[in-house]
Amino acid sequence: MQIDKKLNLVLTVDRADRASIFVHSTPIRQEIFTRYYAIIAKTFTRIYGDGLGFLAGPRVAAMILRDVAKAQEQLDGPGGAENGLLNEIKRLTAVIAPGISGWETLPFVEAVARKILSDDEVSEVENAIVFFIVASAMHRKSELTGVLDGAKAIWGGQIVSSTSTEYAASLPISTTAEASGAREIASSIPS
Repeated sequence: MQIDKKLNLVLTVDRADRASIFVHSTPIRQEIFTRYYAIIAKTFTRIYGDGLGFLAGPRVAAMILRDVAKAQEQLDGPGGAENGLLNEIKRLTAVIAPGISGWETLPFVEAVARKILSDDEVSEVENAIVFFIVASAMHRKSELTGVLDGAKAIWGGQIVSSTSTEYAASLPISTTAEASGAREIASSIPS
């Protein structure tokens, strides 16, 4: 697979009791990388320098990024990593979940507010997406293929070129009725 920085990450959030949902994230723009390069680079260094790599990095990347930004006194405030970089990452992330009339695409922040994702799922998704962003920003294209191939096998993710809307349109039809296990009863009256 050839990795292009314009490719996007799709994570599948499997649920035993409900239909799976999908989280689609797009890499940050060069302008955002330029603004936060030191925090991104130090997060990358901590992930790999501490021996976490693609095995454990996707589980803790957002926490490491917050620790790095806090140590640099750049976590809070209008231009801090929380309000700038992490909010931009969340803005570039959409949740695709079963809705009343098929797949519904929502901004990540709205999906969190509506409790579509549990607290544990939010943590897993946020950390995996930050790892994807950091890896996409820091690895050379030739290295990125192997890193993302290994990481996506662990996450159950996919690397796609489609937008969240295009990805949602490619999914099989789903509704909340299907997701709940309710079935439509066929009419005995001929049509």
